Amino acid sequence: MGKTAKILLIIVLVLNILVIDMVLFLLWRKNNPTPLVTNNECPVKCNELIDQKTANLQTLINVNLSPTPTETPTPKVSTVVPISKSKTTQYIPIPGSGTTLENNWIDLTGTEFYISTDDYPNLVGAYFEANMKLVNGNGLAYVRLFDVTAGVEVWGSEISTNRQDFSSISSNKLTIRNGTHLYRVQAKSLTADTTVFNSGRIKVILEN
Repeated sequence: MGKTAKILLIIVLVLNILVIDMVLFLLWRKNNPTPLVTNNECPVKCNELIDQKTANLQTLINVNLSPTPTETPTPKVSTVVPISKSKTTQYIPIPGSGTTLENNWIDLTGTEFYISTDDYPNLVGAYFEANMKLVNGNGLAYVRLFDVTAGVEVWGSEISTNRQDFSSISSNKLTIRNGTHLYRVQAKSLTADTTVFNSGRIKVILEN
């Protein structure tokens, strides 16, 4: 068989294969028809699908990016109950009595007494109370405490009255120096009438 004959045989075989393939394709299309899709249908459905997917994606992003709410800690209420302190009152009697017509401070003999702050560790205040009067009631009668140990008056202890009958007069808060000190009552009168000191005491306030 010559060369030309071989070429022709190959061409015939190729054509036969193409024809067979065409017939098989037509038979397959007949059994499996493909629905026609209009030019407008695809874009509409595709856009709807895209919008749905986009919305789902946006929702997922919002959920993931939303800040987690931080719980505000509830302040703890202190359960510590303050301890209430109570105050008690004691009295230190002052012995003796005395009178004077002098217009300067005179020691009243027999009115000496001691106060030791060691005996009152919880001392928060002390006051001088005197039972006194001014004869005839013309002018003013004065009494005070004198710290014999320190050699000075007791600050806050000076009191006065113009009453002719005995009355109890209380001083301001006293300045009591630390340690054991000897005290004495002093008196004076800024008139021609007599100052009379009948009795007295120290009011001591303690806090427990």
